[in-house]
Amino acid sequence: MILMQILENNLEEIKRKAETMSDFLKMEYLELCAQKFIDFYILKYCHIELIRLYKSKLLYLDALKYLAKLQSMSLSDDEKSQLFINEMEILIKGGYYDRVDGAYKNAVKFTDDVYLLRRKIIELYNSEAEKFEKANKNQSLLRIYEKLIPMLNDDEKDEYKKKLLVVYKKLGKVKESLALEKNIA
Repeated sequence: MILMQILENNLEEIKRKAETMSDFLKMEYLELCAQKFIDFYILKYCHIELIRLYKSKLLYLDALKYLAKLQSMSLSDDEKSQLFINEMEILIKGGYYDRVDGAYKNAVKFTDDVYLLRRKIIELYNSEAEKFEKANKNQSLLRIYEKLIPMLNDDEKDEYKKKLLVVYKKLGKVKESLALEKNIA
């Protein structure tokens, strides 16, 4: 096995070399750089790029790993808040809906506008729901609606409950659809 050598000594050299590589080669290179260097700016660059690359290749668990490393670095509250929003986006896109609440609770600690944060999560869930609707992935859509509905205000809840009712019927969930029909009416 041949290991890639890291001959670069500063951030500019690392950026220049990384620009010449394909995505998967760049991932390997940046991972090695993140292991070799302790410089804050080099590590920050490597982690940000790795998160971006892994997200683009739909490798969400790897993106989350580097996001956690970036979060552990001392950053401002605004940066931390943005990183937690990014984490929620990755969790939702990756289908890890049960972990979104934890990221939300962490994000609340670093933001002044909880309402905007909540709307952002709703927007992320909606975006994912639209993809599942188009692809006719009803089981995934069901999981999203079950997480989304409790976050909505009363006006929005009725609209999404009706959508959930349609999904229940498509999936043959008679008991759940009857209970929801009573709840809507």
